[in-house]
Amino acid sequence: MRNRQIPKGLRDLLPDEVKVIRNMEKKAAQLFSSYAYEEVMTPTFEYLEVIEAGRGSRREDLFLFVDREGGILSLRPEVTGSIARMASIHLHDADFPRRLFYMANVFRHVQPQLAQYREFRQTGVELLGAEGIWADAEVINIAVKLLEIMGLKSFKISINQLPIFNSLLDESGLNSEDRSLVRQLVEEKDLVELYRLLEGLDIDDELKDTIAALPVLHGGLEVIKRIPYVEKNRKASAAVEELIKIYDALKLYGATSHIVVDMGVLRNLDYYTGLVFEGYSPDLGYGLLGGGRYDNLLGQFGLSCPATGFALHMDRLALVLPCREEERDHYLLGGGDFPSLIAQAEKLRKQGYIVEMDLGGHSQAELEKKIEGKENWTLIYLD
Repeated sequence: MRNRQIPKGLRDLLPDEVKVIRNMEKKAAQLFSSYAYEEVMTPTFEYLEVIEAGRGSRREDLFLFVDREGGILSLRPEVTGSIARMASIHLHDADFPRRLFYMANVFRHVQPQLAQYREFRQTGVELLGAEGIWADAEVINIAVKLLEIMGLKSFKISINQLPIFNSLLDESGLNSEDRSLVRQLVEEKDLVELYRLLEGLDIDDELKDTIAALPVLHGGLEVIKRIPYVEKNRKASAAVEELIKIYDALKLYGATSHIVVDMGVLRNLDYYTGLVFEGYSPDLGYGLLGGGRYDNLLGQFGLSCPATGFALHMDRLALVLPCREEERDHYLLGGGDFPSLIAQAEKLRKQGYIVEMDLGGHSQAELEKKIEGKENWTLIYLD
C-alpha cells in the first residue's frame, strides 16, 4: 500500500497520549458517579432525522452516508440528541430525575487546525427530568469540579440566560434572517459589524444600544445593571432574576471564583432554552466545555421532560493539561529461568506493579543499561 495517510482532520494517538485521555476519563467517571450519575452508551451513528432534531437543518458539519436500506445516516456530531432519543425509547416510564453521563467520540466536518479535529473525544453529563435553579447549579458545579480535578488551575465558566437575548429580539420585531445575523455577530463579538447592522434597522434606540452592548457585558452580577432596557421587558426581567438565583446557588457550592456572567454567550445549538454556559482556559483560544438547559428537545422524541447538561472537549483539555497518570513502580524481569520469571511476574502484577519481561535473551548488563536513568524501574534477573 502506497497511501499510508489518514483522512484529513483525524489523528493517531500514541501510548502517552492515550494515557492522558484514559486518566482524564477515569477521574471524570469517579466524579460523575459521586453525584449519582450513571454511564450510558449510544450508537456512533444515527438517522439524520435524530441528529437534525437537535441541531436544526445545518448539514455542512455532518458526515452523512446511506445504508443499504436507503436510510440517510449521520455520524454523531454530539451526544445530547442521541441521549434524548434513547431516553424516549428506554426511559419513558422511569422515575425522574435521571442522571446520566457518557464518554464518546464525535464527528464534525470542520476545517482542521490546532484544537479543531473532525473526530474528537467528549465526556459529559445529562440531568433529565429536573427543572429549576438547583438542577442548573448542580450541573455547573460539576463542570467546575471536573476542571479542578483534572488539574486545571486557571479557567473560567461564563454563564448567561438565553431568554434575556431572545426576549430582546422578540421585542425588536426583526425578521428571522436579521435575528440570526444579530445572534451570530453577538456570539462572535463582532462589534463593528453589529453596530453597522443595528444602525440600519428600524428599532427603538435604547433597545438597539442594549443589544449592541451585549457582547462586552462580561464580569460579575454587576453587568446586569448595565442593560437597563431589560427592566422594560417582563420575560427578560424574569430571566435576569433566575440568573441571579443560579449565581447565588453556586455561592453555596463555593464555585463562584470560577464563574463570570457573559451576555454574549448564546451557544450555537438550536435546542437550548434557558441557562447556557461555556468553559475557557487562557491557554487555549477555543472553549473547553459547553452546555445549558434544553427543556424542549426530549419532547421532539415524544417524551416531555426538562433537561440540562454539558460536554467537555477532552482533546482540547489535553492540549493545556499534562494530566499524566501517576507513575507506578515498574519491574523489568530477565534471565533464562522462565518458570521462576513467570511466577515472579504474576506475583508482582497481583500486587499492582507494572511488569515487563525480557523476551530477547539479553544479559543482565544489557538490561541494567536499558533502565539506566529511569525512575521507578527495578531489574530482577533470574538465570
